Amino acid sequence: MSLENLTLGTEIRGARERTGYTIAKVAEITRIRETVINDIESDSFSSCGGNAYARGHIRSIAKVIKLNGDDLIEKFAQVTGDFDRPMIDLLVENSVVKVRTARPQISYKALASVAASVVALLIAVPAVISLFPTNKTSTVAPSSQVVAPSTTDENSQVVATKTTGVSLVVTGISGKSWVGIQDESGVQIFSGSIKNGEAKSFGADQLLQVTIGNAAAVSLNVNGEDIGTPGGTGEVVHLSFSPANSNNG
Repeated sequence: MSLENLTLGTEIRGARERTGYTIAKVAEITRIRETVINDIESDSFSSCGGNAYARGHIRSIAKVIKLNGDDLIEKFAQVTGDFDRPMIDLLVENSVVKVRTARPQISYKALASVAASVVALLIAVPAVISLFPTNKTSTVAPSSQVVAPSTTDENSQVVATKTTGVSLVVTGISGKSWVGIQDESGVQIFSGSIKNGEAKSFGADQLLQVTIGNAAAVSLNVNGEDIGTPGGTGEVVHLSFSPANSNNG
């Protein structure tokens, strides 16, 4: 039987047996429960906790038994019907993150009308005032204030201005990870995959809310500080970063 005709579970089981690994050995290496691995080899994914978790488990198992993870994920997509869906959609579907209500959009036409009214008012007020002459003469008195020279003592120090906002760099270090990022208002900044060797930068004024679908596959740099890998293989983590905090929120 060709590999094309094998089911996903049969292909995984065959590769595992060829490596000489038992299910218990694969579970020990990947930290995935034996019952979950057994179900995947039986083409049952309900015990994975959702498609997002199943994809992470499949990639972890593929790495151990020397299979192409991308090919297995493509076969998994054909089985489940999840084709080219953003990671954030899969996480919402599996109750990992909540759907945020979109804010009502401001009408730019209304803003333009308000701005035009303000400009017209600024032009009209001086014109009206000029119709009423005044007999008062304005005189400018010489300044009597003396500007004292700035002095510094030996103990004074120059304090650097702190840069506002929060910055995040996500770098792929192993396989592929799915990343969803929102700002403090819940606006989606990014939703997609980051591959090995790929790096993406993100920023916000107050807060970055980050969801990572395969935490061991990426390394994070927050506000210029390397914090390394945020979790294990196939693990879904939720992180929040502020301008003054490079740790998990």
